[in-house]
Amino acid sequence: MTCIELLALIAFNLLLFQPIIEIILPPFSYYDEILAVSSLLSLFFSMAMRKSRFTREMKIALCLLFAIVVIGLFGNFLSGIVSDTFFILVDILACSKFFIIYFALKSILGNTSYFVSYMVRESKVLLVLMLACLVINQFVDIGMTYEMRYGLKAFQFVFIHPTHMVTLSLACMAFIYSDASNGWKKYIGIALVLMAMSLRSRWVALALVIVLIIIFVKKGSTRAPFVVIGVGSVSAFLVGQAQMSVYYGSASESARGHLMTTALSVFQNFFPLGAGFASFGSGVTKTIYSPLYYQYGLQNVYGLAPNNPSYLTDTFWPVVLAQFGFLGLIIWLLLLIMLVVDFYRLGIASGMLVLSLTMIAAILISTTASGSIFSMQMITLLVAFMTAMKANIDREACERA
Repeated sequence: MTCIELLALIAFNLLLFQPIIEIILPPFSYYDEILAVSSLLSLFFSMAMRKSRFTREMKIALCLLFAIVVIGLFGNFLSGIVSDTFFILVDILACSKFFIIYFALKSILGNTSYFVSYMVRESKVLLVLMLACLVINQFVDIGMTYEMRYGLKAFQFVFIHPTHMVTLSLACMAFIYSDASNGWKKYIGIALVLMAMSLRSRWVALALVIVLIIIFVKKGSTRAPFVVIGVGSVSAFLVGQAQMSVYYGSASESARGHLMTTALSVFQNFFPLGAGFASFGSGVTKTIYSPLYYQYGLQNVYGLAPNNPSYLTDTFWPVVLAQFGFLGLIIWLLLLIMLVVDFYRLGIASGMLVLSLTMIAAILISTTASGSIFSMQMITLLVAFMTAMKANIDREACERA
């Protein structure tokens, strides 16, 4: 094992368990932002040394991302809601980090075979451990229950929310599927059971979509069968519609409902550029409580108050609508479309279409009730799925050589 490989393994495991570490060390909540800055510096260095090349699609995506930054800054200038440069810069990084890391992984990622082979072994241990804890926790409370639903205990493992457990399960699934050694199906089955036992409707739906993908899409496939696209799209629409009506409907009294209705008001009042960075729904607004929250009375909503902002960053589309307005909404939609298409192509090139379709489904479903690509969870899945697919490309290249 080289020093770089060891550092990569340590860095990724810190990312996997960031939600736990940041409880003990609150500043560690910026770990994914630190990774993004490191990725950006590595990308610049690689470009300066002419060791990486951007594809046409990546150049277009970079232009779109730059346009988002410009729109957000103009929104800040025109709205005057947030003028603190430091927090604006932090939010620019937070909103861009997914794509920064994505570009870096595509451009400068080396051979990942050793990294993935080690993570396969670790993933198997983690999945078996989580399954054992899941079974025990259903009968004896060992502190891994998030809440009771349908007469069952929603499993969160050692995290503070089931979504973090699902992220870990999905990452483990990606590595194990890429390796596909004997017995891989039972580990994938464990991961799907764990996802279902989060008892969150979006993750249960994702587990069902993954089952569908695995059944109909074989390794080496160059296209997704119509049944996968059709049924998967319908499932995602139904789940998304249910989530949107529960969390964002006008009659909803939930925190997400208030965020959505308020975001639509901000969207109208600050048309067409939005209120700008660090003004609504983004992570930094937990630190610097946005004046917009007081203006629209959100300080009185449970989970959105200054002393209890636990649900402030639990959305994606409200952030897009409020901070970037109509023009930003169009560009974010274009970025997501380009991301989906690029992941699909990567899945074909790697012979791992199952993984690319799973990642696409996770991104799209997560936009209904979480921060999606603004969140640390999606950064974790991005690294796991891309390194897993790259490892298969490396193996095939070695076999041809």
